[in-house]
Amino acid sequence: MTTDNISRRTFIIAGSVLAAMPTLGLMAQEKKVFMDWTYSQLNDQLNQGPYLPSAPELQRFATDFSEKSSKFRAQHPPKTFAYGSSNAEKLDVFAPANAKDLPVMIFIHGGEWNVGTKDAYSSLAAPFLQSNAICVVLGFDNIPPNTISGMVGQVRRAIEWVFKNAKQIGADQNKMYVSGHSSGGHLTSMMLVTEWQKQGLPANLFKGGVVLSGWTNLYPDSLSIRQQYLKLKPADIKQFSPVDYAQNVTCPVIVAYGALESPYMQMQSEIWAKKLRSHSRLAGSYRVANHNHYQMPSLFTENNNQVIKATLAMMDLV
Repeated sequence: MTTDNISRRTFIIAGSVLAAMPTLGLMAQEKKVFMDWTYSQLNDQLNQGPYLPSAPELQRFATDFSEKSSKFRAQHPPKTFAYGSSNAEKLDVFAPANAKDLPVMIFIHGGEWNVGTKDAYSSLAAPFLQSNAICVVLGFDNIPPNTISGMVGQVRRAIEWVFKNAKQIGADQNKMYVSGHSSGGHLTSMMLVTEWQKQGLPANLFKGGVVLSGWTNLYPDSLSIRQQYLKLKPADIKQFSPVDYAQNVTCPVIVAYGALESPYMQMQSEIWAKKLRSHSRLAGSYRVANHNHYQMPSLFTENNNQVIKATLAMMDLV
């Protein structure tokens, strides 16, 4: 897949194109379906269409982001391991030379649960390598053919693999951190609320987490155009909405979101931060100026912004 194809699938399809689709009489439906929004307005809140820059500007950003990852990947080839039998069940390990007992940040990419690949996010390893830490970028099957349940299960297995193979990749299994963006932020929060002792792993598996513009409540998605492929059942919404399980989080968590995101995206992050704070788990909440939804992962490609500085500090790397 070319750089342009990757960037288009990751950013354009995931945002403005889906928001503009007339499927299911989108524009004709005026009945309010969630809060004070009609079906079309809810889709705008979730898909970010009206809150994004022009298509050419968004495309330039997407292309630059993808090219940056391709260049970084070529300069710092990762070691790729399989954690399962599916072709997508692989993870990339970016580690300093002669790594031993280093902290490890696991990153989960976004894409509305139905697009995106780990390869497009390689550049997010840069600040961790520069700080003498390891970054692991996870791959998994998108929906469809996957399901929410299957995706959560895959990511849990990938994390279990990292824990059990920490020594092999030069990491310290007692210094594991997890992060993700958008739907990957949702999966990150699901990992943070997982009761790992029931999986045979330490209850305090993670020492910290970072959620970048992550979804925490799946109910609105079940009312939106996304339901066409998510096919969420009531049991899925209950089980896989991490906002209801903040009491299970065992480590400090950073929450960040863009000031240019849709009001509901910002609201989800604020509600999650409030829930975490109520359980003394919030390490920091950041509303990042001049950033839309798709610009948020770029905070992990550099080392001069508040979010990455707070992340590295949480990992005792500064």
